[in-house]
Amino acid sequence: MGYTAIIGLYRNARLVQIYQSLKREIPTGYVRFRMMSHNDLSRFFEPEGVAVSGSMQARSGTAYGVMKNMLDFGFSGRIYPINPSCAEVLGLKVYPNIDEIDANIDLAIVIIPPTAVPEVIQRCAQKGVRAAIVISEGFAEASEEGGRLQSQLVDISRRSGIRILGPNTLGVLNTSNYLVTGPYLLGYNKLVKGSIGYCAQSGLLTFGTHPVRDRAYPISKICDFGNKSDVNEVDLLAYLADDPDTKVICMHLEDIKDGRSFMEMAARAVSRKPVLIFKPGRNEASARAAASHTGALAGNDEIHEDAFKQTGIIRLSSWQDFWEVPRVFASQPLPKGNRVAIVTATGGAGVILVDEAVRDGLVITEFKTETKSKLAELSPRFVNNPVDLGPILSVMDNPSSVYEEVIPLVLADENVDCAVIVVHGGLMIPIFSSLRSRISQLSKPVTVFCYGINLAEMEESARQLESLGFATYFDLETAVRALGVAAAYSRIKSGLQNPGYA
Repeated sequence: MGYTAIIGLYRNARLVQIYQSLKREIPTGYVRFRMMSHNDLSRFFEPEGVAVSGSMQARSGTAYGVMKNMLDFGFSGRIYPINPSCAEVLGLKVYPNIDEIDANIDLAIVIIPPTAVPEVIQRCAQKGVRAAIVISEGFAEASEEGGRLQSQLVDISRRSGIRILGPNTLGVLNTSNYLVTGPYLLGYNKLVKGSIGYCAQSGLLTFGTHPVRDRAYPISKICDFGNKSDVNEVDLLAYLADDPDTKVICMHLEDIKDGRSFMEMAARAVSRKPVLIFKPGRNEASARAAASHTGALAGNDEIHEDAFKQTGIIRLSSWQDFWEVPRVFASQPLPKGNRVAIVTATGGAGVILVDEAVRDGLVITEFKTETKSKLAELSPRFVNNPVDLGPILSVMDNPSSVYEEVIPLVLADENVDCAVIVVHGGLMIPIFSSLRSRISQLSKPVTVFCYGINLAEMEESARQLESLGFATYFDLETAVRALGVAAAYSRIKSGLQNPGYA
C-alpha cells in the first residue's frame, strides 16, 4: 500500500482533532518552515569531511574527546580540528577557523561557549556546510538568554539552509562508518553492527551513558536530539524509514514539535518497519521536569497516546523496554499471530511468564494432538504449555538432549506463533548452536531468558546467544513482553496491508 493510501486510512474526525490539538503546541509558522525544509540527514550520519570546533585540551568532554573517540573507533572520513590557539592535536593539523580549510566539509561539530556558537554556525553556513551538531549546553534549557541564542541558531538555519542538531546534544553514532560524535571518552572502540535505530531526547538514553558494547546491542544508528532547535523526530523518522541498515526505529521523546508532520511521517514509517516510542511526561510533575531538561513542551499525554494509536506506533513504558524490546525485531522474524509457547527449566518462571504473556496480549496456546503425543514419548509432563523440563533435567545424564528434542517439536506446532525459552546461562550455548539452523527454518520468533548465579558468565552467554541470532534477556518479563510487542506490530502491519483486518 502506498503512502497516500496509508494516510487516507487515518483521516477521520478523531485524527483531525488530534492534529489540531498537537498543532496548538507549536509556534505559529513552524509547520510551514518544516514542510519547506529538506529531510536528507545523510550528512549527519555519512559525512566524508568533519570539522570539529572547540578545546583541544586532552580531556573528556571537549572537542578533543570528540576526535579521540572518532579516531579510536576508526571513523572512515577526514577530521579537521578548529581552534585558533593550537597547531596540532592527535596527529592532525589544527586550523584557526573553518575558512582556512581547503576541503569540502559535510558536517561541523561545535562544542564551544554558547555565546560564540551563532557566529561559528554562520561561518559554517557561509563555507557551504549543510549540517552542524551543536554539543554545547546553556541554551533554551538553561535560561532566557540561552533561549535567545537558540533562536539565533534557528534564524541562521532558516536563512542559510544549514541543518542543526541540538544544541545540548551528544550527537550521533553510526556503526557503518564508525562515526561517533560524543565528547566524553568512551573507553571502548568496538560495537556490534546491527539494525536498531535508537533516537533519544536525552544523552542518558544514547551511547555515552549506557553499556551498549557490553550488552551487545545490535545498533545501526543512534541520535541524541538535544533541544531540537531544528532537526527533530520528524526528520529522523524520515531518514530511518528509508535507511536500509535500520529494521526497527526506537525513540525516546519528551515532546513532539510538529504534530501534523509527525503523524504523517509516522504512518509512512510504520508501514515499512516498527516504530517504538518511549515517552515519559505522563503527569504534570514529569512534564515540568521535561521542560527544565530540554526546554520541551510536553503537552497533553492523552493526545499523544491517541496519536500513537492512530498511526500504528507502539508505546513503550520504561527505560528498560526502550533498550531491550527492539532486540526481537533486530534478529527475529515477525510472528504470524499471538500464540506463544513457553519452554522452561523452572516451573516458577513458567507461571510468571504466563501472567506477563496474557498482560502483553499473547495467548498461551494449546499444542496440537500430534505434538502432545510426541512430547509424551519423552515425558508425560511435557504435554502442557508451559513445558517444564526441570524435573527431568535433574535426573538425566545429558540434560541438553531434552532441549534439542523439545524445542523443535514445540516450534513446529501449527498452533505456535512464537516462543520463550528459559535457560541457565553458561550451559546452553552448544544446544542453541546446534539448533540454530532448525529454528531458523521454522521462521518463528524466539526469545531467550538467561538466568544464573554468575553475572559474568550470564553476560558472556547472552553475548554468544545474541551472536547466534537469538534475542536474549536477563529480565524474565521483558523476554515475553518483546514477543507481545512483535505480535502487536505484526497485527498493525497486516491491518495496513489488508484494510479491515482486525
